[in-house]
Amino acid sequence: MKVISILTALFLVLSFPLTAGAFQDKRMVAIGDSIPFGYNLVEGNLNPPKQSFPSLIGTERDMEVINLSIPGLTSEELLQAVRSNDIFREALHDADYVVLYIGGNDLLNILKKNGGLKGLKMEEAAPIIRDLIYNVYSTILEIDQLTGGKILVYNIYNPYPAAGEKLSTPLSYINQQYASVIKLLQHFASVKLIDAHKAFEGKPKLIIEGDVHPTTEGQEILAEIGLKHID
Repeated sequence: MKVISILTALFLVLSFPLTAGAFQDKRMVAIGDSIPFGYNLVEGNLNPPKQSFPSLIGTERDMEVINLSIPGLTSEELLQAVRSNDIFREALHDADYVVLYIGGNDLLNILKKNGGLKGLKMEEAAPIIRDLIYNVYSTILEIDQLTGGKILVYNIYNPYPAAGEKLSTPLSYINQQYASVIKLLQHFASVKLIDAHKAFEGKPKLIIEGDVHPTTEGQEILAEIGLKHID
């Protein structure tokens, strides 16, 4: 979820990184922040590594994967990219599957604006959470208009498992809202909720020590729970 420069982000988007050959029958497009990017799995973090969970899914299903995830991206920035960035829109248009993981940086912004975990107050976090849910809802709607493919939306795992109730309260509320949004949208869109939070709960070793990003094993778990929804 680390923020990178605009120029670096632009380079990553324009790189159109593929994790499988370019001639498979199926295409998956991954969008979001540093989690689907696979941040801190390899030195340099210049391109999404083969250990990222979208790459693992692509390898398992022999699919072409375009990973447009950008470390540091917020839900608002992703929504704007899906609405107005031609590279995002063209890739999504031809997608058979879209993987969406976003919200971690919004959560970190809640902590920053509240002075960290000790100063966290739900009433002050509420506007950020409201905007996050709106952005996720709007992003899914936009994707659905662009593609007939299946949309796999991951909820947010706890990046600070040792934080206890201070973080679990807003995180639980966010994930409840994710579930409500997906349930509503399923009436007219091909969208599934992937429960990353449950998969990581009680398993701190799935997160890099001293970091908030998944380990290689954590990425494998994210791939495993996503694969259940891919034909």
